[in-house]
Amino acid sequence: MGVETVTIQAEELTSLVVARLAEAGVRREDAEIVADVLVYADLRDTQSHGVFRVEHYVNRVRSGGLNLAASFSVERVRSVAGILDAQGGFGHVAARVATEEAVRMAREHGIGLVGVRNSSHCGSLAYYVDIALRAGMMGIVAANTDAAVVPFGGKYRFFGTNPYAFGFPGRKDSVLLDMATSEVAFGKIYYARKENVAIPPGWALDRNGEPTTDADEAYALFPFGGYKGFGINLMVEALTGVLAGGVFGPEVSRMYENLDTYRDLSSFHLVVDPTLFEGDGVYDTAQKMIEDLRAQPPASGHGEVLVPGDPERRSMERCRREGIQLPRAVYDYLTG
Repeated sequence: MGVETVTIQAEELTSLVVARLAEAGVRREDAEIVADVLVYADLRDTQSHGVFRVEHYVNRVRSGGLNLAASFSVERVRSVAGILDAQGGFGHVAARVATEEAVRMAREHGIGLVGVRNSSHCGSLAYYVDIALRAGMMGIVAANTDAAVVPFGGKYRFFGTNPYAFGFPGRKDSVLLDMATSEVAFGKIYYARKENVAIPPGWALDRNGEPTTDADEAYALFPFGGYKGFGINLMVEALTGVLAGGVFGPEVSRMYENLDTYRDLSSFHLVVDPTLFEGDGVYDTAQKMIEDLRAQPPASGHGEVLVPGDPERRSMERCRREGIQLPRAVYDYLTG
């Protein structure tokens, strides 16, 4: 039996999220940013990072694990680099402020880098890269998370799923890659738990180190691509918790435990002006690369060749026309 859903337009869904967060004491300006990030994820059909997270955020707020009085300002440490101490506040707000400041640096100097520390969950990283893309910039954003992934050859989880996102603009289109460095984002495990559905084989292991398709039994994840994925998993940790002066691996507070403590997450926000070396023509070159890739003949069983971001872009167009399919349980929570 499938999950019962409700169809809702993005604007209405945003209003519901803002109201629920404001009801919990979140400043309206912060609630609007959080809602924008979450609805963006649902529009892209990445519901593991969408509005189903609101209930958890509210629980953490009420338990004292999110600082509602945090201020978000970037301290410049170089002309092209800055640090933002999120003070335990909403990661969505900290990440947006950090990315927007990196864009300003890149406009002035060609490159901008902002590190964030003492933060919390910030949602879909594609959202922040999209800020750079809309400014005609290249962007790379990465974040560390609580321990969930076993190192290659190891037995126990150590680093988090450690996602990163990359975007490069063309003249009309853009590339936008957003991925976890685990075999799958742990948010998809939590989503499966909430909806009481099985997870595919190869995603997770139980506490005994055995593969499982039971979301409730999932305890640790594999890095994607064996030792290569583990290397990128480690790279993200170095760019975030280590570089920003935060904490790493098992020292990161767990998302669904200790709701009365701050998370101490870190993130990395790099924005580059793509015209640095080749001038404005770089956009035409990037556009040609995108179009040439899409024109490649598909292999048997594949209808077409897409570039990263194409499926999510199509989802956004469809959901803006037809509405977002939201699980009934999530809708009931937001309207209850």
